[in-house]
Amino acid sequence: MKFFRLNLITLLLVLSGHLMAQENGHVKIDSVNSSYDEQNPRLSPDGNQLYFTRSGHPDNVGGIIDRGDIWVSNKNTDGSWGAAQHAGAVLNHPGLNGVVGFSADSKTIYLLNYYDPDGQGGGNLRNGIAKSTWSNGGWTAPERLKITYFANSSEYINAHISADEKVLLLSIRSFQTFGNEDLYVTFKQPDGSWLQPRNLGNTINTSSEEWAPFLSADKSTLYFSSNGHGGEGSRDIFVSKRLGESWTNWSQPVNLGNEVNTRGVELGYFIPVQGEMAYFSSTQNSEGFGDLFNYPLSALEKAAQEVVVTTPTPEETEEPVAQDPAPETPTVPEKSMVVMTLQVVDTRTDKPLDADVTLTFGGEEAIIKTGEIESADKKWIMSFEEGTRVYVEITAEGYLNYKEEFLAEASTLVLDPEFDSSEGFRLTPNTVGTKIRISNVLFERSKASFADPTKARVNLDRLVELMQANPEMEIRLEGHTDNQGNPKLLKQLSLERVEAVKAYLVNKGVGAKRIKTAGFGGENPVARNSNETGRGENRRVEFVIIK
Repeated sequence: MKFFRLNLITLLLVLSGHLMAQENGHVKIDSVNSSYDEQNPRLSPDGNQLYFTRSGHPDNVGGIIDRGDIWVSNKNTDGSWGAAQHAGAVLNHPGLNGVVGFSADSKTIYLLNYYDPDGQGGGNLRNGIAKSTWSNGGWTAPERLKITYFANSSEYINAHISADEKVLLLSIRSFQTFGNEDLYVTFKQPDGSWLQPRNLGNTINTSSEEWAPFLSADKSTLYFSSNGHGGEGSRDIFVSKRLGESWTNWSQPVNLGNEVNTRGVELGYFIPVQGEMAYFSSTQNSEGFGDLFNYPLSALEKAAQEVVVTTPTPEETEEPVAQDPAPETPTVPEKSMVVMTLQVVDTRTDKPLDADVTLTFGGEEAIIKTGEIESADKKWIMSFEEGTRVYVEITAEGYLNYKEEFLAEASTLVLDPEFDSSEGFRLTPNTVGTKIRISNVLFERSKASFADPTKARVNLDRLVELMQANPEMEIRLEGHTDNQGNPKLLKQLSLERVEAVKAYLVNKGVGAKRIKTAGFGGENPVARNSNETGRGENRRVEFVIIK
């Protein structure tokens, strides 16, 4: 077999020019399509079985509300496809199912998600990638792939595994996602584990959705669907070429044109190991929500089918390639990663908010629009090198502007993302009269000096940042005590304490005229004074927005 190296310019010109020549060159696979939703086509390596995801069918494991089960059609002797059959309860669970790919001998199948029979409540659907092997005439129970720091905050997931089973592309919302679902890459290691997924970069990924990746056999050409690069309709299929050995350096994506893309949704472009046709799904002119279609392969796509997979790129393995001894150089220890689940909430109610978040760190900038996050809790996940200083700016309608700076520290490391560890950014309503307690600002007994200056500074610095981010805002600091003592002395003590807080804010650059003070002693308790817990809640400092 010959080795082929695809020329980037030739590939993109052929695809874009040839594909614009006609309109809607789809060939509908009528024998497979139905009034239900068909997506995510995958052919077995021998080309004799067509696997796909069908949702809404009453025979699915989860019934008509199931998000999608795997179905399979066998090729007839005349080359047509037979009636599709449900792939069975071993490969399917009550959730989103789909085929990611196969081993070359078809004895291993890779799958979306997996079901944990030992989970609470009789079993839990887990988000990830699994694999099953063909044994004794059937598929074994799927087992999860061990992907380091895998996490996905989206209800959607899609993936593609390379022909040699060493490179896995993921469509997820995870570490350093630019908005909604992004494309990531991870590499298989000699021990069978997979490296932490790496974002493909902002040439491929946008603040919108990148779905359904497919990688050519030579690992140089990427096909994917997106609604963030413009195009014919709501989601189009694009092609991009990997530049050099890097997995974050790609050519500008090119739309496959109106022979493939329509005003509807096109997903899951797939080039089989052999054959003359590509496969994908489209909602345009379909019998149901989505149908499966063919499209004739170009000459260059056919050439890519014949590529022989050779030595993996350096990023695919941690094992060094044998070579002549070289002078020893000092090794730089790999930096630890801090994985964080983030969320924007109302400081009074802890309810998640729709907000625009900008995070700046290490020369990079990530913009998150929480209103576009599908999950009800509006959480997203990011990872930083340990010790990275992160600057946060947040705006939300009806709330004060928010600014914060924090250090990504190892104490926030999440070893298993299935266990939640959240960092909440707490926004204050932009309403006169809003009252907020300043937490962890404690004082020595009967004194106006901070009991723990370090903790006090952390929380007061956040108030400083809030005042600086909203230069027109004015506040009143209110001091409160418990009722243990002379009421007049307690009132004087509460006033001295808020004056100490004001002095700190002024020293940090906040104008003194923007801060009023008031001391109420024990007049306004928020809890009972009959026990220490209640008295502790009553000893507090609050601020009220007065302008």
